[in-house]
Amino acid sequence: MTTKGKIRVIGGKWKRSLLDVLDVEGLRPTGSRQRETLFAWLTNYFGTFEDKKALDLFSGSGALSFEWMSRGGASALLIEKNPAVARHIQKNIQKVHAEDDTHVVIGDAFAQLGALKENSPFDMVFIDPPFKLDLQLKAARLIRPYLATDGIVYIESPTEIEESKLIRTGLTAFKRGKAGFSHMLLAKPIESI
Repeated sequence: MTTKGKIRVIGGKWKRSLLDVLDVEGLRPTGSRQRETLFAWLTNYFGTFEDKKALDLFSGSGALSFEWMSRGGASALLIEKNPAVARHIQKNIQKVHAEDDTHVVIGDAFAQLGALKENSPFDMVFIDPPFKLDLQLKAARLIRPYLATDGIVYIESPTEIEESKLIRTGLTAFKRGKAGFSHMLLAKPIESI
């Protein structure tokens, strides 16, 4: 497989670092503009990420997790179904010397959830699957038991997710935005409000 380009980490200790992205169908790294908006929201919410654990369910390029760790996240667990893409993420982890606290699991995100118990709860969960698979709401519903009490979920989708549908997952949006072709939202458990 060949690389199709690079992503640039936009903040933190790896700011301006370039990471290769494989040329794989359906792989759509979260763009710089979305990441800038998202991490402004997250900084406003958490303040600091240094004692916070993240789970990246459909990691793809790993852009969200690399941004999280660059900005001081305590750990990131990335799940990637495509073995070649997962190996490529591992190379990028080694490139930035993040092997101690950034780990990749190869496998289907839903099949891996049971094995996550020992790593949970997570303070931050990134849900950004390939858009054509339409897995956002299913993932949001299934991730609830692994989310910390004050944890939040980021969901990226090709169309805006209706609040009524989101509520059926046990989450409610508290921040929404749009950048390019992507709709973005941050959500928290309904009972934490």
